[in-house]
Amino acid sequence: MGAPMWIPHVGVSRGFVALLGAVVLAGAAREPRPVVSPHDSYAFGGRVIPADGGTLDGVHVVAVDARGTYEALMDSSGVFVGSIPLPLAGRVTLRVFSDSTAPRYYTSVITLDPGVLTAPSRVVLVPTHWQIRGGAFDGRDVRIDPARATARYGEGTGYWRLTKRGRLAGRAVSWATDSFPLRLAFRHEPGDPTISGSDSAGFWENARAIERLIGRPLFRPSSFEEANAPGADGILVTINRGMSAAGRTFITYDQAGRIYEALVTVSQREFLVQSRVATHELMHAVGFGHTGAWSSVMGPNTNGVHEPSVEDVAYAQLYYAISRLQRDREAPFGILEAARDE
Repeated sequence: MGAPMWIPHVGVSRGFVALLGAVVLAGAAREPRPVVSPHDSYAFGGRVIPADGGTLDGVHVVAVDARGTYEALMDSSGVFVGSIPLPLAGRVTLRVFSDSTAPRYYTSVITLDPGVLTAPSRVVLVPTHWQIRGGAFDGRDVRIDPARATARYGEGTGYWRLTKRGRLAGRAVSWATDSFPLRLAFRHEPGDPTISGSDSAGFWENARAIERLIGRPLFRPSSFEEANAPGADGILVTINRGMSAAGRTFITYDQAGRIYEALVTVSQREFLVQSRVATHELMHAVGFGHTGAWSSVMGPNTNGVHEPSVEDVAYAQLYYAISRLQRDREAPFGILEAARDE
C-alpha cells in the first residue's frame, strides 16, 4: 500500500527544566572581556570557532556602528579583540568574514544592542563545503547552503530545525552528543496491532541502514520501561490505526534546543518495514525536518528517495558538529547568523 502524499512532523517545545546560570568555560579566561577603557573606547572580543576544525587564515572580525568600521585583532586559535570609540553610535554589528574570493566559511552577521557587548561573543563558523566523515559516502565533498537547509518547507520547518525564542534563538534542535546511541523501543497499548518479530527485524534493518549511511551509531535496542524512564533520552515506536497519515513523529525539546524524547507513530504495521516511511520518521526522531532544497528522504514522498541522500548525510553531520560546538563552547552564534542576508 502506498504512503500518503504528506508525512507530517510535529515538534513540541517545553520550558526550561533547570535554572540557567552563568557558565565559565575552560580556556575562556584567554578570551577578552568587553570593557570600557579610560581612553574613551569600548573593548570587544570573543572567539571564532570553525565548525569543520579548519584554519582561520584570511578570516577577519570587524565591528560596525553608525560612525564606522573597526577591525579586531585575531590569533590562530580564533580569539579576537578590538575597540570601538565611545559613545557607541546605536547598534553594533559584528561581521566575521573571509577576504578570499572563494571563502571557506560563510560570513556571520551579529547585531547587538548597546549594552549587550558585556560578554565574549563566541561564533561558530559554517563552512561553505562539508567533506563527509565516515559511512557509505565517506570523503564526498558537498556544497553547503545554510539558507536552503533552514528554509521552511510547506507548513513545517526546514531540514535544520532552529529554536526561535529570546536569546537562545537559532540553536540547533538536536540530541546531546552523549545521548547517542539513543534508546529505541516499541510501545504497545491494549488494542494496538501486535508487532511481530519480523516487523521488528524489518524496522531495525531500516534503522541500521541510516547508521551505515550517516557513519555513526544512532540507535540501540531498549525495553519500553528503559526508553520511557525520565531523562532516558529515548525513542518510542507505536502503531495507531486511526491516524490518517502514514507516519507522524513528535519530539520534545527545551528552549536551548536539546531533544529529550521522541515518539514515532505509524498507521499500519506494514510501514514499520517500508524503508521510505520508517527512514523518514526516524530522521525526524533524530532531529531533522522536511526539505525540498535537494533530493532527500525528507522531501515529498513522491520523489522516489527511500534512504538518506548524500546531501542529507552531509547536512546531518555538519548540523550535529555545529550543535556540539555551540553547547560545549557556550557559543550562541552559528547557523542563524550565517543564513542572514547582509
